Amino acid sequence: MMSLGNFLLEKRRENKNKMQKGLKQKYIGKMGELFALNYLENLFDKNNIRNYKILPHNKDYEEFDLEIYINGRKYKFEVKFSTIKTHPNFDEIHFNNNFDYLFLIWFQNDEEIYLAILTKKEAKEIATPINTNREDDDNWKIGTTGIFDENLLNRLSMFLELDREIEDLDDEEKSELIEDVNEEIMKNPKAVKNDFNGETYQEWIYQYLSNFTNYIELMPRTYKYDLNYKGKGIEIKYSALYEDGEFHFRHIKINNFEYILFVGFNKKENKFYFEIKSKDEFENWLEEHDINFQQNGIEIGVKKSFFRFGNDFTFEDFDNYIESH
Repeated sequence: MMSLGNFLLEKRRENKNKMQKGLKQKYIGKMGELFALNYLENLFDKNNIRNYKILPHNKDYEEFDLEIYINGRKYKFEVKFSTIKTHPNFDEIHFNNNFDYLFLIWFQNDEEIYLAILTKKEAKEIATPINTNREDDDNWKIGTTGIFDENLLNRLSMFLELDREIEDLDDEEKSELIEDVNEEIMKNPKAVKNDFNGETYQEWIYQYLSNFTNYIELMPRTYKYDLNYKGKGIEIKYSALYEDGEFHFRHIKINNFEYILFVGFNKKENKFYFEIKSKDEFENWLEEHDINFQQNGIEIGVKKSFFRFGNDFTFEDFDNYIESH
């Protein structure tokens, strides 16, 4: 029986030319945050708006991205950035987070940049749940172009209580800001990806399991878990080995699955690592390591010792665990 690790190594070799190249999702978000900061600073300077301060957030888990202090008042902005050419896609919006306004940036191409600012209430009215099967899950997206209009600056002036008209930056200035931000982000070697993503591994693991059973189903992208095996919900989390010697698994929502399969890959060793846990077993592990529930999902960083299986993990191991837990 071919092991899952060897199957995935074979898939990597077969699809070597299809590796995703570009910015990692985390850094696409940072690009949007940096553009928003630079855009607002340039906008205020162009319009001789004084006595302001714009502070970016310091940590990834903070509930907003920018805080504007102006005329003795402060306003919290969450920033979302989309680079999809055909339509905007602003996702991972969490309305339970502590922000006042949503700043949306659609970078359609080098010459077309669309901006919108919405109140939290306005955004909630047009947002749709990412997981349509769990509308109580605070994870939303916005994908309409109707939010982009010519009243952006009037709205910004009203929200910040400036009581004046604002002249926008011209398109060339905005494009230069995008170029500067992209250049700044690309200086960080950690920002550039050249590998397969988690969704690719989900598909490959489904293909592997399908060789041995008919009781496996790959769920839609927006579903609360990734695989259904014999009626059980299984979440798959993938991470390559980071420079700190750990695998980092993010956005784990403990109530969305019955089992979770962790997949780690060490590129230098050309080796996969696997760990499977039931929901109860994982909850006990979190408690033992003093890791608490977080609004937007749990993040864990683990070393190789976390995994019980290497490349030799097989369908039989997978099935035996599910049947015995």
